[in-house]
Amino acid sequence: MPDQRTFRSITADELAAVWPRATLVDVRSREEHATAHVPGCLNIPLDELASRLSDLPNNTIHLMCGSGKRSSQAARILTDRGYTVVNVAGGITEWYRAGHPVSYQPPPEDQPPAPKSGMAAGILHRFRRPFHRETT
Repeated sequence: MPDQRTFRSITADELAAVWPRATLVDVRSREEHATAHVPGCLNIPLDELASRLSDLPNNTIHLMCGSGKRSSQAARILTDRGYTVVNVAGGITEWYRAGHPVSYQPPPEDQPPAPKSGMAAGILHRFRRPFHRETT
């Protein structure tokens, strides 16, 4: 049976205790990262991770996504390659809810307005609204 390496998970508050000294990689898409992210994190989307290993530092890597699912997948990919990783359970959603700093960028001026009604509007409202707190 192959060596099954494991990784540990921590809470947003536990990350905050070591941030910004910790290496934090956000594995969400570029668009998600541009909308809202933890200041100082490195964005390497999950689907690019295997091809961008050379961009990773040679120390413990904390992984974050929106809720913890993609960062868990990234943790498995990286531990299988010998990296020491820590998954941030709950992702940026829990980071924000716990009151930790988030930088956000509003959509570009030339982007069409979001729908004002229907299911799409509810989904956009749910994901955009929590990140409208800007920190410096």
